[in-house]
Formats: sequence, C-alpha cells, structure tokens
Amino acid sequence: MAEKKTLVLHQTGVSTPLMFAISDETAVELTGRLPELVRSGTTSSVRCADDSDVVVDFGKIVTAHIGLLPTVGEVYGAPGRRMRGLS
Repeated sequence: MAEKKTLVLHQTGVSTPLMFAISDETAVELTGRLPELVRSGTTSSVRCADDSDVVVDFGKIVTAHIGLLPTVGEVYGAPGRRMRGLS
C-alpha cells in the first residue's frame, strides 16, 4: 500500500502548520516547484487528494514540505472528509 502524502505549510507567527492531503501525482509536481513557489511568494492552486483545489498564498508561508499523512489530526483535502460551513 502506498503511503499517503501531505503538503505541510508553516505560516509566520502560527505554531500549528496547515496540512493538506495530496495525491502522489500532486506530490511529484510540487516537489519540483515548491522551492520556487516559496522563494517567489506567488499564489498557486494545489489539487488535494479528494480532487478539491486550494489556493495557497506562498508569500505568507515560511517553510513548506511534503510529508507523510499523519494518523492523528485534521488534514484538509483528505478523501472522505465531510465539508462543513459554507459551500
């Protein structure tokens, strides 16, 4: 079974990172682009594992990396996660 991937984003002044479940395909695409996205501070759309898209303002991100999907906690974009709030 393949290990599931997560895009982990650390923001300035925020101790808890944002985590988004991503597909292997998105992980491969971001691996090459992530350093430049953070350096340039651009805004980019990221495809999540549940086929939803999130827009990330990399100008607000201090560090970013791709890690393994944690077993505990809330990860946005994970398949099966029910949407709440406005839709």
